[in-house]
Amino acid sequence: MANEVTSTTADVFIDEIWAGELNRAIEFTLIIAGLFSDWTSRMRGSGDVFHLPARHNLTANTKTAGTDATAEAITETQQNFTVSTHQIVAQEIEDFAEVMSKYDIRAEYTLAAAYSLGRAMDVAAAALLDDNTSQTVGVLTAELTDDNFIRAWQYLQDSSGMPPYKGVVSPAAWGGMLKIEKFTQQLFNGDTGGRALHEAQIGNVYQARMYASPLTVGTAPNSSGHMWAGDHFFKIIKKAPKQDAWFSPFAKAWVVATDQIYGVFERQEADEAAAVTTVARLHGVRLQSLK
Repeated sequence: MANEVTSTTADVFIDEIWAGELNRAIEFTLIIAGLFSDWTSRMRGSGDVFHLPARHNLTANTKTAGTDATAEAITETQQNFTVSTHQIVAQEIEDFAEVMSKYDIRAEYTLAAAYSLGRAMDVAAAALLDDNTSQTVGVLTAELTDDNFIRAWQYLQDSSGMPPYKGVVSPAAWGGMLKIEKFTQQLFNGDTGGRALHEAQIGNVYQARMYASPLTVGTAPNSSGHMWAGDHFFKIIKKAPKQDAWFSPFAKAWVVATDQIYGVFERQEADEAAAVTTVARLHGVRLQSLK
């Protein structure tokens, strides 16, 4: 039929609808940095370097009657940790754009800034999980086994690492753990609620509370997690995320900046042996697996 009304000729009458909500970017649950011991209170005030001196054990010598004991002198060492990571997220939002927008631009980017800074700290913490070449279990590209976790537990016990322990692996490695019957079946763990099957949850594994994070280091199919004791990993936060905002009358824009200053660290433990003045990564075990 000629001269009919079509969507083209009636285009001015057809609505275009903007959603009431935004398709916000995916945000991972941030886990790793939160598991690090918080040593912030040990470095209050000024300064950017934290010194941790070692104190080693002494030698018990046999004394012979009528002879003087031999004095023992040890030249101790120290570990130095520099807090130097300063990260910032900044936007300049024109007043015109904010007034005309259907959405609260500043509020949305405030949320985004908080997540971005938190994620950055988690990524920095995750990089440390790939450290420790002296104590490693598992094989890259392969699922972790029960024997791997027993060996990791043994490493920590050998160096008198005090439980409870903590551990982080990738979701792929976690999936492999769900296949280990000892970790999931009621017969072994007393779980009567079926949490492994229904919620993909696993309880403590050889005195370690385990977590899964997609931010573990590695490119598929490789991934490195970690299992550690006590304060082996720690963080010092000199400035928690803080937002500053001001209005520029000449630019007619809001300038919003959020920054943080911190450091994440892996300490080395002083060897137990008498008169041995070395330190080593004794209270951490790298868990190699899948990504």
